[in-house]
Amino acid sequence: MADANAAIPWITSPMETWNEESDSFSPRHEASTLELFFDLFFVANLATFTQYHAITNRYHFWSYIAFFILIWTTWFHVVCFDVRFVSDSVFERASKLVHFCTFAGFALVGYKFNPVAKNVQTATPHWIYRLLCWALFASRLWLGLQYLVTAIFCSTHKNRHLRLKLPLMLNAAVFLAAAVVYGSLSIGFSNVSTNLTGTIIGLYAVVLVELVGTLGISCVWQRLSFSSTHVGERLGLLGLIIIGEGVIGTTKTITRIMGRNGVYFEGCALIFCLVLILLFIWILYFDNLPRYKFGIVKQQFWMALHLPFHASILGVVEGSQQIALARNIFYNAEKLIVDTVYGCYFAHLDGEPLAQNLTKAVNYFKINETSSGKIALKSVFDSIYIIGNETGICSPENLTLLDNQPDPLPLNFYPFLESTISSLFQAFGLDLPPLEGNITGLDIAARSWRLVYTYYYTSIVVLLVCLTTSALLADKGLSWERFKWISFMVRAAMVGASIVLLVMGLTNSDFFDNFIASAWVLPSVVLMLWICCLGDRMSKWGRRRKGKMYEKVALREVHD
Repeated sequence: MADANAAIPWITSPMETWNEESDSFSPRHEASTLELFFDLFFVANLATFTQYHAITNRYHFWSYIAFFILIWTTWFHVVCFDVRFVSDSVFERASKLVHFCTFAGFALVGYKFNPVAKNVQTATPHWIYRLLCWALFASRLWLGLQYLVTAIFCSTHKNRHLRLKLPLMLNAAVFLAAAVVYGSLSIGFSNVSTNLTGTIIGLYAVVLVELVGTLGISCVWQRLSFSSTHVGERLGLLGLIIIGEGVIGTTKTITRIMGRNGVYFEGCALIFCLVLILLFIWILYFDNLPRYKFGIVKQQFWMALHLPFHASILGVVEGSQQIALARNIFYNAEKLIVDTVYGCYFAHLDGEPLAQNLTKAVNYFKINETSSGKIALKSVFDSIYIIGNETGICSPENLTLLDNQPDPLPLNFYPFLESTISSLFQAFGLDLPPLEGNITGLDIAARSWRLVYTYYYTSIVVLLVCLTTSALLADKGLSWERFKWISFMVRAAMVGASIVLLVMGLTNSDFFDNFIASAWVLPSVVLMLWICCLGDRMSKWGRRRKGKMYEKVALREVHD
């Protein structure tokens, strides 16, 4: 145990953590508090970007993915260095300060980061791109410096026989070259009139080269591998933190759904489904997290697989909340329609009593508790005023004329219903884009739900594929008999079911409208994840039983 009163060294040699038995670096077996502190900056950026970028169209969706790739790869490169070479020192703390500042810069970048924009007005300002390039420049420059310092320590006469200088210098060259490219790209973002498509593609090409270069070098020079490090714990902890973002979002969803009118059964059921989804994701990953060495090259692929895996977790947890809110809006819209139909068709209210009845129905939702709701209420009360001034609008004689019409209510009621439902979206915390022309909040939200539905089930497919692939990579021997074949078949079936639901939702409008309006979207996902967990459990039980049978046979042969 380290002495609490001992002074922190200015700098430490990474060779102090060299493991002769594994012939690789192994500084520690668990994450340090400084590493966890660094993770907080990643989470803060993710939470801030999520807050300011509601996924209401395909432009925001791809912008979200683009930003996530940038911050995840930056975090990943720092982790790859930390888990192999870092011990606590003043130099290391100063290095972390540089990386902290980099992520502070990302926070400002994320505020207006829209590389895939509909028009010039909503596109990313050029100074944001320049700031992004300089943040990436600082991060890669310092990583290159860290690898250079490490190479100096590892190239001394005492350590020269390990031949670590060349791979470490190659790592330094990769990041220093990337820093130069990022600095050069900032010049490309200076000209406002220039088409930025090529420059943006170049930026992400460099990100890809960095990722492939770092993992490729550790595959060729296996003394720089991650086999004896705690990289699995670091990746798992980040996954846990992303699930934690889902927990925070779930608590916010609770207040949005039941914070105005109290607890009701369907609202509780939706929240219970959200909790179960988070729990099952945790079970599927952490119950199958490899705690053993499973091959150097396979481990590199396993590590890289966490980029789509973490993105899919984010898509599932964020999508689940949006689906819950969508169902809540439909639930309230159904109540509004029932109250409206009752006042008109059954009570035959007219004039002031009808206006009061509609006002009471609107006030039930407490739309005025939010500033955006108050603004939306103006058009609602304007519609009520028009209806209240209509004479005999709900009289039996007038309603009889509508018996053969496709619309069961008088026409003046439809602007009221549309404006009220539109205001519900804004009052319940759904971030809708500004209304455009004759397009109402309801229409925009319907488009958003189609997008949410698409990325939600796509995320489920990617999640299950990544979980299954990671299990295959971590399996010793990759033989069918040794692999959990029951789990594999169950997950394959659930992937197929998700693809079927995704395709039906995209190709069949009637199915989509009925399914998204129903209360069965989240329960269907809960059922699929539960079946996957059940398949894993059955597979483990079968393998344990088979192992015990082999042990009994072996003991019997020994006695014989």
